[in-house]
Amino acid sequence: MSRSTKSRFQVLTLPFGAHLRYELTDTTTGESVSILPFLGGTINSLRVQAGTSLVETIDGYSSSKEALDKLESSFKGSNLFPFPNRIAGGQYTWDTQALQLPVNFHHENNAIHGLVYNKQFTVTETKEEDSRCTLTVSFEANGRDKGFPFSYTLSHEYSLDWQEGFCCRTRINNNSKTPMPAGHGWHPYFTAGADRIDELLFSFPAHDILEVNEVNIPTGRTFPYDNFGSPVPVADTRLDSCFLLEDTNRHATVLLQNTRINLTLRLWQETGPGKYNYLQVYTPPHRKSIAIEPMTCAPNALNNKKGLITIPSGESVTFSWGIKTG
Repeated sequence: MSRSTKSRFQVLTLPFGAHLRYELTDTTTGESVSILPFLGGTINSLRVQAGTSLVETIDGYSSSKEALDKLESSFKGSNLFPFPNRIAGGQYTWDTQALQLPVNFHHENNAIHGLVYNKQFTVTETKEEDSRCTLTVSFEANGRDKGFPFSYTLSHEYSLDWQEGFCCRTRINNNSKTPMPAGHGWHPYFTAGADRIDELLFSFPAHDILEVNEVNIPTGRTFPYDNFGSPVPVADTRLDSCFLLEDTNRHATVLLQNTRINLTLRLWQETGPGKYNYLQVYTPPHRKSIAIEPMTCAPNALNNKKGLITIPSGESVTFSWGIKTG
């Protein structure tokens, strides 16, 4: 791996305990994104300018030990594949075959957040230019995962651009001889530089909220939802909810604003057929951050098929999301 020291945008390889983190950096402004390939390509940090200061906007892990210790109780910044969110009892049927995924959310008896969040991804490419830099990572599965007998390649291109900000582009290639079901999502927690999320303004273009049962599995019923149709304070709102988004010009945008420091985060996600048409929002009890999760499908999609993508043998799908300021 080589790096031109003359480039404004650089990809730095830095120690993170016994592991490595990769930092996409604008050397002029100091803005940066930190990625953890050893932990499924976790998005662990996003520092942006607010006025004359650099502000950390993501609630990530402070050390590799914390990441490994708390991963499965927080999933901060995690990469969610072949399904985001929950699968009821970890069970589903595909092509007449009954399959059982590992149940890793025991108090609900559900499988949660896929199979790759703790996998080692390989750095396959870095690029550095005066206007942007990119980091590409990938993971190959051989079809031996419990409950998901498919071979695939999952790759992510992270970029930091002087105009477009941060972008993450995902590609899934089905290397199996048969069609493969797929759902994907990300699980970043945002602070927007605030001590508590109650003071933040929040908006997103929901079409419907999905009703769920006592273990957070959709019942099949949906209801119109516009509580955050325009920016209003998060205040004491409690959410652990999935929303079907309005499809506006093939993009949906979530706004998170910290008026105290004049910072606005615009989280955009590609929408339309086979794209990130769902959004999960979670406000943890500590109220220090809010999870804003772009997803291609609803919870329990391997059963209810809501947003589930079928990838033919030998073919691939792509989808993107990102974050801008201002």
